[in-house]
Amino acid sequence: MTDNRLDGMEFDAAYLEREWQVTVQTPRGGLEQLAAALGRELPLQQGAYDRCLYVRGAGSQQFRALEGSHAGAEDTIQTTDAVEVVFSIAADAALLRRAFAVIFAHHVQEEPTVHVQELWGSRSRYLDDKDNPNRYWNRPDAAEIHGQARPVEGDGDGA
Repeated sequence: MTDNRLDGMEFDAAYLEREWQVTVQTPRGGLEQLAAALGRELPLQQGAYDRCLYVRGAGSQQFRALEGSHAGAEDTIQTTDAVEVVFSIAADAALLRRAFAVIFAHHVQEEPTVHVQELWGSRSRYLDDKDNPNRYWNRPDAAEIHGQARPVEGDGDGA
């Protein structure tokens, strides 16, 4: 009989780990402060890397403020350029509570749109394949693929 469960599924180069993926919509102008706070205050770790998050762009948010909001009831619909910040954390309720505290403390909106879903993420076994021609460091476009460096803000341990 075949075991089709994702928990503990293993592959030659990787294995799967249960995690929670958090997606936060934010106006583009609020991205930098939110991403910095998430990286500084949460262990956004994937294997031997931290500060791991993904930004999806080219979207917009629209909303109308109702009674009870900071703006009060409005007769207009607001539209703003927005992005989604996506990150994964261990499937741990205390860590999710901490993530929500960080999001609500550093988000520019009083009612941030936040989605949480359970999924399984891959973790590398860090095989000894340093000579693999497909690894970024062995490619002529290594600098472009590896990205732009900037100083780490805070202590970098997610605490």
